[in-house]
Amino acid sequence: MSGAAGRVGLVLVSHSRALAEATETLARQMTGESVAIACAAGAGDGGAELGTDATAIAAAIERVCGPAGAVVLMDLGSAILSAETALELVDPELAARTRLTGGPIVEGAVAAAVRAAAGGTLDQVAAEARQALEPKAAQLGESERPAAAPAADAAGAGAPAVTADVAIADPSGLHARPAAQLIARAAAFDAAITLENVTAGRGPVATSSLIALASLGARRGDVLRLRATGRQAAEAVAALAGLVRRAAPAGAAAAPATSGLATPVAPGVALGPLVRLVRVLPDVPETTVDDPAAEAARLRRALEIAAQDLGNALRGSDILEAHQALLCDPALVDEALSRIDRERCNAAWAFRLAIEAAAAIYRQLDDPYLRAREADIHDVGAAVVRALLGGAGATLPEGPPAVVVVDDLTPSEAARLDAARVLGVIDRRGGPTSHAAILLRAAGIPAVAGAAALVPDAGGARAGLDGATGEVWLDPDPETATEIERRRASLRASRRPPGARDGRLRLACGREVELWANVAGPADARAAREAGALGIGLLRTEMLFLGRVDEPGEAEQAELLAEIFAVFAGAPIVVRTLDAGGDKALPYLELDAETNPSLGVRGVRLSLARPAMLEAQLRAILVAGRGHDVRVMIPMVSTAAEVVAVRAALERAHEALAAAGLPHLWPVATGIMVEVPSAALMAERLARQADFFSIGTNDLTQHTLAAERGHPRLHALSDPAHPAVLRLVRAVVEAGHAAGRPVSVCGEAAGDPGVAPLLVGLGITRLSMCASAFDAVEDALAGASFAELAAVAEEALAVDDAAAARAARAAARRPG
Repeated sequence: MSGAAGRVGLVLVSHSRALAEATETLARQMTGESVAIACAAGAGDGGAELGTDATAIAAAIERVCGPAGAVVLMDLGSAILSAETALELVDPELAARTRLTGGPIVEGAVAAAVRAAAGGTLDQVAAEARQALEPKAAQLGESERPAAAPAADAAGAGAPAVTADVAIADPSGLHARPAAQLIARAAAFDAAITLENVTAGRGPVATSSLIALASLGARRGDVLRLRATGRQAAEAVAALAGLVRRAAPAGAAAAPATSGLATPVAPGVALGPLVRLVRVLPDVPETTVDDPAAEAARLRRALEIAAQDLGNALRGSDILEAHQALLCDPALVDEALSRIDRERCNAAWAFRLAIEAAAAIYRQLDDPYLRAREADIHDVGAAVVRALLGGAGATLPEGPPAVVVVDDLTPSEAARLDAARVLGVIDRRGGPTSHAAILLRAAGIPAVAGAAALVPDAGGARAGLDGATGEVWLDPDPETATEIERRRASLRASRRPPGARDGRLRLACGREVELWANVAGPADARAAREAGALGIGLLRTEMLFLGRVDEPGEAEQAELLAEIFAVFAGAPIVVRTLDAGGDKALPYLELDAETNPSLGVRGVRLSLARPAMLEAQLRAILVAGRGHDVRVMIPMVSTAAEVVAVRAALERAHEALAAAGLPHLWPVATGIMVEVPSAALMAERLARQADFFSIGTNDLTQHTLAAERGHPRLHALSDPAHPAVLRLVRAVVEAGHAAGRPVSVCGEAAGDPGVAPLLVGLGITRLSMCASAFDAVEDALAGASFAELAAVAEEALAVDDAAAARAARAAARRPG
């Protein structure tokens, strides 16, 4: 995935495929999957021969070069020539964000990966790679100059400092792995942190660099001085002191806890008994059948049952759309039906073979985001096999709340986890971009992934984890357990308690920013209400239609909507009409296949093409909305005529209900989602038909930059911080204000701490997001005035790309 989690990516160019892959493995032992790393090594078929290939290097750059850029490390002279040629083959915008460095490929890759994982800039990561040999040369007396250690960050100079002196307990001193852990942990705090070797008289150095920490030459027993300034200085010093003193002295009676770094997935700290998620899937018989037609009918019925099962588990989640599409995917269904017909395989066997073939395709992909979809394939396969052969889904053993270990958690398994029984999740495989990871974050369950090397099959009796830093402890000793509990208590104390938020965030100047919630079902609504959302800024009604084999009835829709509305009684609720079609498959509508679904019959276009379905939904909204502050929102609007047509349908729905004597909400405010450039550019005209605007940054970004969401080579163009997108946001805000129309943002950008301040600076006063993002957005806006944010937004509008726009905000946040 390009620029994993917005970090600098790495490309390893070597004449030897084996050397590059071994180097990647070593780097990942320090950082897990948090940094995108691509190997472009070897020549010939599969890289089996010695050599380098410029086209392969170019492809690797395209895979990992996101908004933060990429650093390329090379081994021998001709590799440099190939890398330079590769820069001429890629898009000039990518080439401008790519640095070729002369650092050593092995040491440089490890040092650069650790710096990138800690959020280092492109120049910082490249510098780290270049300097990777200096501490080793200095220690051996071979260096012509002292080892270059990045200077301590002076940003906090003059601010009150928190310090602590700690003797290092690890018998091996501050070697690479504990240093990498310290860097990752330090990056989680809003503080400028330095470390000094008091015993050896070296330092202080910043805790953001593996090279800097190595320059301290810290050995067992040396006294290290931690110093921090900033908002979380005290928490940072306490946590890092615990890391430094964690290892037990050699020969101690109690062995130290097994610990290490996995990939951070969902923030939070957990400690408790370790249990394994129990999967019981029936054995699939490899037998043939006498009646292929009857067996094909069995498979089709099983697909319907699986759709209902997955719909029950994932209802209210956008992830259900992907599963629904897989259940209709010809690569699975047609392949299985073909095997039944040709080879007379039984339905379960045929579908399992189709699943295995599809999973193998995903497994071999280079892009981690797409590779993570393999779990979705297996999830769908298991649901169909259970529908054919019986059996239940995954279960937890009876007992107290526990930390759950699992191999590749699937989305439906994640959705069924009870947060009251699950303290945290350690996925031995998986990754931060999986659909299961998204669900865990939404549920607030701490989680890490890629932990197979840390948690063997046998597991342990007890485990701890920090989902923000990726730290994992297996069978922690009493001292470590105390530190984990302290960290968990500190995190709990820092969170806003239920009822502490009123949905309004006040900037330093007194200006208010409203926090609304994106909701897809009753569970989401309850979580958002508890989190203190002012209202529902986006109620996705797709959950009423997806995961089914038939269209929901009007009464059924009204009943479920009423359940959600009741949770937010007295608060404003924005209901989006059905946003389906194209890539959001509804099998019972029998929609035509489209070459480009994103630009096809979807959203309001589909609703207007199916007027009976639209008016039934509108009647359900009006009936359920009686006594509530409900507003209707139209998705994917391109023209004023579409708004006029939906308003007419709404009038007809009202007249039908009135004629039938059914009590209902009337009148009702009607607004639009601004998701395509035409709507943004015509906002002044659309304001005559719409009562409010809500900007959907996900689709707006996709359509503005002509970059399909999820495309493996276009992640750099999928960032809503791009100035082109920000300029459209400003245009909508100005048109809305001129017409007296409220303007909000309900795309992912609203919950992105790096983008939300830019949106507020452009004049947005309503942000609608997943409720779990409230704390991060409040922290991002804390202490800022509107004038400051407006100045940063203006700067972001004047740069060339999203990375520079984000950098403008990051620079403004630095103290001093």
